[in-house]
Amino acid sequence: MKKILSITIIILFCSISVYAQFPEDALRLSYPGLSVGARSLGLGTAFTSVANDFSAVYWNPAGLGQMKMNEISMGLSYVSYGNTSTFFDNQQKFTNSSTSINSVGMVYPFPTTRGSLVFAVGYGRQVDFTTGLAFMGLNPSSSIVQSWAPDGARYPSDLSNNIAYQLYLANIDTINGVFDSKLLGHLTQSGKVLEGGGLNTVSVAAASEVAKNFFIGGTLSFITGSYTYARNYYEDDYGNQYTVRPFDFKSLTLNENIESDLSGVTVKLGILYKFNPMTRLGITVKTPSWITVRETYSQRASSLFDNGDNFSFIAADMVNNEYDVTTPFVFSAGISRNIQDLMLAADIEYTDWTQIEFRNASQNLLDYNTTMKEIFKPTANFRLGAEYLFSDIGLSLRGGFAYLPSPYEGDPSSFARKYITGGLGFVVEDAVAIDIGYAHGSWDSYRVNYDASSKTNETVSTNNLIGTVSYRF
Repeated sequence: MKKILSITIIILFCSISVYAQFPEDALRLSYPGLSVGARSLGLGTAFTSVANDFSAVYWNPAGLGQMKMNEISMGLSYVSYGNTSTFFDNQQKFTNSSTSINSVGMVYPFPTTRGSLVFAVGYGRQVDFTTGLAFMGLNPSSSIVQSWAPDGARYPSDLSNNIAYQLYLANIDTINGVFDSKLLGHLTQSGKVLEGGGLNTVSVAAASEVAKNFFIGGTLSFITGSYTYARNYYEDDYGNQYTVRPFDFKSLTLNENIESDLSGVTVKLGILYKFNPMTRLGITVKTPSWITVRETYSQRASSLFDNGDNFSFIAADMVNNEYDVTTPFVFSAGISRNIQDLMLAADIEYTDWTQIEFRNASQNLLDYNTTMKEIFKPTANFRLGAEYLFSDIGLSLRGGFAYLPSPYEGDPSSFARKYITGGLGFVVEDAVAIDIGYAHGSWDSYRVNYDASSKTNETVSTNNLIGTVSYRF
């Protein structure tokens, strides 16, 4: 999946202090995480037809109708994100991590004379935004200055917002009004990026067995969350290519920060049918999420020259912006089969990513709705899981695999997210369930610093660990 550093791209097409969003930001709010529950994680998140603990609120609310006991559940999650970047044949490694509450919830089955009626309420961390990047390499062909001033600081009306001009990195010829010189390349470019935050939900759910072995359910989720982005970008003339005034350039520093508060709502509906005690089928529909983004954006830059001159410019200082994102419908189906003490499960999930939209935004941002129709595509995610129960000791061993293709048109299979999972569970006296799930993810990606002449390729590796304790009574 492509991850473009959006800020300088938008600056190239819009005024410098307006927007720092584009399709990647909308996709971030739409893309599925590993969601809630240690047991589901251990099963490769193939849980649509299983869904028999609190995490059914998120995977398939109809599954709650199977539960005959009250349940109180709590879980913690740990995420480790690492990558190896390749930038002009130079490699660097970088890691970032976070720990958070994965879930807190309660399930309450009402007494009924026939069928079932079950309610649940709780909190879950759906998606974690933790990522990072470090890169360094000699770019022989371009500088970020060219993206700021492709024709030089040519138009006087732009000078107040032209970073290159304000940092004395682009000039105008006052006689004929055209650019007289600019940086062309042979600079060492480097940087670090940190992203954090996540999407959380506070959910209420209900399920009922409306006919023998046929369950329906629904979840209403109120979305909360945050997103943080920080980039420190540098260009340095270590080779001393620029020695003559006015371009006796030494270094450039660019600092960019985004802080976003997220809120919204979404609904998930599900059915689950038991063909017999051994086989279950689950189907869910997740409606589009309506997410409001309240964003604060800052951008600062400075330049340094060989003679000691230095200049700084605040392009954006805590600029506030607000817009909405609607995510696509998500359709899921799963089947599970018990063969004595072995359970096998499989899920498929369909999403048409071209349905992502910006709303209640400026025209500059709304124009990306057309772009997203062109660059995104529908995908089908596949998930497989297996669980073996050692019934004499109450121990379950789990394993699974998940394959999530890239939503971008033209991406190779190496850009698909692939997860290998495992886990175990232990039940004490039919009352306390302890579950641990682990997932190792890997895929390729890239980020663009300002245009295709400065692109960092990435090999991503993630480790997710969820632990859940449940009390049933």
